[in-house]
Amino acid sequence: MIRLVLLVLVLAAAMWLGPLLVNNAGYVKVIVAGKVFETTLLGLAILVLGLATALGLLAMLLRKLMRLQHISFNFLKWRRQRKAQQAFELGLEAYAKQQWQLASQFLQQACADDFMAAQKHLIAAYAAFYAGDSDKANRHAQQLQQSDAGLFLQADLLLQQAQPGQACALLAERVQANPEDKGLGQLYLYALQQAGQWQQLLQWVPTALKQQWFDKTKWRQQRFNIYPAAISQLSQQQRFDEAADYWQALPAKERKSTAANIGRAWAMAQSGQQEAAEKLLLSQLQLAELPQLLPYIRQIPLGRSVLKLRKQVQNWLHEHPTNGYLYALLAYMAAEEGESEQAALAWQKARQYEPSLKV
Repeated sequence: MIRLVLLVLVLAAAMWLGPLLVNNAGYVKVIVAGKVFETTLLGLAILVLGLATALGLLAMLLRKLMRLQHISFNFLKWRRQRKAQQAFELGLEAYAKQQWQLASQFLQQACADDFMAAQKHLIAAYAAFYAGDSDKANRHAQQLQQSDAGLFLQADLLLQQAQPGQACALLAERVQANPEDKGLGQLYLYALQQAGQWQQLLQWVPTALKQQWFDKTKWRQQRFNIYPAAISQLSQQQRFDEAADYWQALPAKERKSTAANIGRAWAMAQSGQQEAAEKLLLSQLQLAELPQLLPYIRQIPLGRSVLKLRKQVQNWLHEHPTNGYLYALLAYMAAEEGESEQAALAWQKARQYEPSLKV
């Protein structure tokens, strides 16, 4: 608004002074060092305007020259940054193609420039690790010690080097202080699982649920990754107690889940209660969940207490004769009964209909 008012005032002044200066040109005489300069008021105004424009252009030219001079003084730095940028681009391309050795070399060069330094060290560490150079990977990780990304990287490298206990120790305090970080939380649960720290793992489940470290679909799988092994192992160590605080702190939905009952059946069978284990297992068994359940069922030592389970599987086979998971379950039961030939034949059928199954 102020600019508009000023523009109106300037135009009004020009409209008033313009005719005045044309009709009354005036006379200006300047004497400097014996030299006489004569002009009209209008000519003087034009001269002043011309000088101001020339000075403005000169100032702009000088600024341009100074900027060029600045670039020339930093030419070596600029060239180094340009080479680092090119190395980063080439390193990312090699990383995407899983050319780990080449990616590691280029990303190492890219780290010479501070631009996106954290991201460069992060990717360079993985490239070096996959290329077989753990020392270089650890050196990159040490450059990110204070950040969550750096902590994640160090813990992940420890896990991939079969050192889950150290990964747990590294992550525990940071996850406790910042449980909102889903990436760190997921990695911490995985580290506890790999380290066999089952009670601590169960104690962290309420936090994982509250902070939604996993979406609903992934959590259904996580239940099977957690409860069967946790209950089984704690029972063997005589440390599993359903009245314990760490178990009662879990939501009822978790304690009554199929995954938790698979763990109970596993623990029963280990303690010699095969018939009770089969009964519980049969009550939880659903055909739709069999691909998830099978890896855990095959670890339950039912022995010869598989008669009722066999009947259920045979009933399902009448309706689904090409279901490879059912044949795999038959192979497991035959092996439990000591029928190795029948187990081999059933397993052959299982692989025929479901090639992804592994012995």
